[in-house]
Amino acid sequence: MKKVLYTTFAFVLSCTISFAQFRVEHLDLSVTGGSDGVGFELATPISDRFRVRTGASFFSKSSNDIKFDIEIGEFDSKLTLEQNKALSAEKFNKIATTLGGVTGEKLDQQINIIRDYSFNNFKLLIDYYPWQSKHWYITAGFFWGNSAIHKYYNTTTDMTELMMVTMYNNMRKSALAEEPLITYNGHSVYLPYSFTSDIIDYGDMSIVIGQYKHDVYAQNDILWDYDTYDPITGEILYQKGDVRYAKGDLIHKKGDYYHMQPDENNMVKANSKINSFRPYIGIGYEAFLTKDKRTSLSFNAGVLFIDIPKTTMHDGLDIDSDLWLMNREFEDSLPWSPPYPVFNLRITRRLF
Repeated sequence: MKKVLYTTFAFVLSCTISFAQFRVEHLDLSVTGGSDGVGFELATPISDRFRVRTGASFFSKSSNDIKFDIEIGEFDSKLTLEQNKALSAEKFNKIATTLGGVTGEKLDQQINIIRDYSFNNFKLLIDYYPWQSKHWYITAGFFWGNSAIHKYYNTTTDMTELMMVTMYNNMRKSALAEEPLITYNGHSVYLPYSFTSDIIDYGDMSIVIGQYKHDVYAQNDILWDYDTYDPITGEILYQKGDVRYAKGDLIHKKGDYYHMQPDENNMVKANSKINSFRPYIGIGYEAFLTKDKRTSLSFNAGVLFIDIPKTTMHDGLDIDSDLWLMNREFEDSLPWSPPYPVFNLRITRRLF
């Protein structure tokens, strides 16, 4: 990949320097449309067999057809996915009734995710005409554009549900630590025992994205951030600051489910990134539409050399290398694998 980058850049740079002193005799304006989006180009011949083109293309799309369920508790590997989801739904309905009374909202177990896709590029291309007829040409150059091509985030209407996830998990942490829910002017308010025993038994709320492709080990010591008590005996199990996982300890086994929780702003987010500098190689065919040869139609086909896209959740997890995804809509929405095919049509008019 690096060799392609350096070779393409050196070729375009050398051609540009070689013809830097060339006086523009003709200038063409084009409108383009294809797999790289819609855009425009300016072109001028720089010798009998070479032409330089520069311009920009724009592609953007937004959709919200990705849906996830809020789950409660760890999934049992001995049960099927459907059985785990059924147990989770039963727990969720019970908790949603209680928390709905606090928030005054009817809580939904499903959340919607918006995907914003943008692929915008500046381009500098050199066309070479190998034959005298000058219909066929070979193109080399590069595109330069945004690296963050996909952005995923929850809809605003689902903020209540995600706030509930954080609220519930904080309640469960307080229950495990035997701490009051609220302390004000020296007075403490505790959750009812029946409710605390339920949420301790149920487990945390989360969104299950997929399963781990490999074992996951602690990169550094991970500490308990609250005291933990045995719900039956009342004896302390772990104190705040104790080592929960030492560096090198196994945290998740291959096949374990990844339970994602919202970030500090009660949002679910992810980003997909590729390289900004994208070399291009292709071929094209141009036919004149008018007798004076001032208007033409071109078809171009080629490839952009891009990195393997990296999609990262807000908590830093690399979706592509770490997970087998469970959500088909989410999996289908992820970026394509390289190289990226480019097909477009170009309508050109000579300005002078």
